[in-house]
Amino acid sequence: MSSEENNGFGPIPRKRGNGCVKFFSFLFVILFMALAVTLDDINSDEVLKEFHIHQRRDVNETVTPFVQQMFGSVLNLAKILYVSSVAIIFLVISELIRRTCLLTEELRHFRERYNGKILKVLKATYRVRHYQSLSVLFIIAIAIQIMIYWYLPPVSAKYTYRYRDLILVNMAVACLTNTFLSLKIPSDVEVSELSERDHLNVAHGLAWSYYFGYLKIILPELENTIDKSEWKGKMKDGALPAKVFIVIPESCVIPGNIGEDHPGITFEKQLPPVLKHRAGVKDRPYVNSVYQVTDTRKGYPHYCILEFATPVSSLYDMSMHPESGLNAEDRHQQVQIFIRTLQAILDSAPECQNRCVLVPICGNDYEKYPLADIITRTIHQVKGETFNMDDMMGDGDDDDN
Repeated sequence: MSSEENNGFGPIPRKRGNGCVKFFSFLFVILFMALAVTLDDINSDEVLKEFHIHQRRDVNETVTPFVQQMFGSVLNLAKILYVSSVAIIFLVISELIRRTCLLTEELRHFRERYNGKILKVLKATYRVRHYQSLSVLFIIAIAIQIMIYWYLPPVSAKYTYRYRDLILVNMAVACLTNTFLSLKIPSDVEVSELSERDHLNVAHGLAWSYYFGYLKIILPELENTIDKSEWKGKMKDGALPAKVFIVIPESCVIPGNIGEDHPGITFEKQLPPVLKHRAGVKDRPYVNSVYQVTDTRKGYPHYCILEFATPVSSLYDMSMHPESGLNAEDRHQQVQIFIRTLQAILDSAPECQNRCVLVPICGNDYEKYPLADIITRTIHQVKGETFNMDDMMGDGDDDDN
């Protein structure tokens, strides 16, 4: 996608889907089929004799070809189930061993980190997200092993004898590599997915704080606030949309004064403040400003309630601070998540729906992307009018000619 998208901000990524699960399911089917082909054959006649002995039946009992064929199919399925269940048991036990190693370190800190409660240490160490499904899978694997050992001893004996050393070595190597080579450390993609799924990003906190600490206060009262002001008539005739236009620059640089820093935008007047008792402050004021934005295409002014999203300035400050651990690339990712999260919050809040317009911009090149033109186009879009930035630029070229 082009960086020209969203007024030079660039594309805003969607939430991750389940493509990984679909591809893994496909690979699982392929590997399972390969397993069925590559497993060594076991003589079904020998197994059938063993089965007769186990059931205390005559070894020389005549068996029809159909029964023998069905028994061969069952035997092949048993081999696949046996190897699969061994793999599941091996993985679970290896992970338990690794987490037990983690427990030995956590026990040294159980007073400071877990308030001296051993149960919290155990939960933090051994808890997994889908423990119920894993427990059921592990029990099924154990049950398969027991059934095959009881009813088909040759299968169990052959594969246990052949692979027992390999299984033990793999368990030891898996614990060693996962611990010392850090193979269990999630990749950047997994860390990003976990952070977005569990709302652990800095941007998630900023978006929710911005909503609860500001937008949830001013947006439900927006029309009443305009009604109390001299802009009441302009709101009713459509000259002043009853919406707050919030500009979010990709650079995260927030100007102190929009009117002075951006040509074509002029401060008009503040709306009456919304007063709330907050955190011990009596009648804390929340104020919005009305700006005049000049339409360079038609030459007449538009009016709108305009401001920058102040929380993203914290992302810029963090990226400049050596102790924050946030670089420019991380900042770009966080501001993208901020926009997506804030839009989702506003869409799900009935009292805030259709009262706020998020305007992502580049923020680094106001000559190429003039803020006045971007806001003018956004106002036209809000009003349902067609507006083309290229047409506006073309009009300027015609005037030069």
